[in-house]
Amino acid sequence: MTDGVDLDAYRRYMVRRGYARETIWARHANARRWVRWCDDWRTATFRDVERWIDGRPVSPATSRNLIGYVRAFYRWAMREGLCETNPTLLVEWPRLPRRLPRPANEAAVAHVLGQIDVQTAAMIALQAGGGLRCCEVSRLDWADVDLVEGRVRVLGKGRQRIVHLPTWARDRLAALERNGWAVFTGRSERRLSPARVSQIVCRAFHAAGYRIVAHQLRHRAATIAYAQPGADLYAVRDFLGHSSVATTQIYARLEASRVVAMSRAIPAPLPG
Repeated sequence: MTDGVDLDAYRRYMVRRGYARETIWARHANARRWVRWCDDWRTATFRDVERWIDGRPVSPATSRNLIGYVRAFYRWAMREGLCETNPTLLVEWPRLPRRLPRPANEAAVAHVLGQIDVQTAAMIALQAGGGLRCCEVSRLDWADVDLVEGRVRVLGKGRQRIVHLPTWARDRLAALERNGWAVFTGRSERRLSPARVSQIVCRAFHAAGYRIVAHQLRHRAATIAYAQPGADLYAVRDFLGHSSVATTQIYARLEASRVVAMSRAIPAPLPG
């Protein structure tokens, strides 16, 4: 119990709903911080939430996440009859500048793939060729891998999808030795965490002199997928496992030549 609320019950609720492990951890941890900070979380106002956010030295994007965590906690608390109002409903969300896709440089990816160990190469291949997140790479089990068909079953943020890998990415995955059930393990043969996957990939690029982070590989996969004949944002959305096309637009860069071709293809109006 924390300040009159059973946060373990909140955790069990999220597990029952099938939320991703990282989401459960973040929501539970920030709910705990919030109720400990408040004099009485049941009667807190939107001004209290804003003061709590303002008192933390975080970016606007992180501020939005914190508001979302508190809002989710209050939805659960109201559902359980623990409070009557959700103070986050009147909170002003920080505005964010529109983010543009930032795919990893092609030459950099090719260069790094040619000089790293087998396991790191497989991680990069899954991200740059399959669009996987670091958490999805971390969760991958050999039971989820079909090397014959060249596809993997991916557990994303609360949902599963099948990703069909390009041949070169499948071959990088096939080169790994099978040590236990998890695909990516450390020296202790325990599954690598998402943070560790990100760290390994980032170090590989930084060691080669490139300022590239792991998530830019997912942007690279999205941008190239979008450039394929007949592809649209809805197809790329499903490829990446997004719930919204608006999110997909942040990942997939539309090449200028495609914009030109599209605009020039607009026909003249026909006479009536």
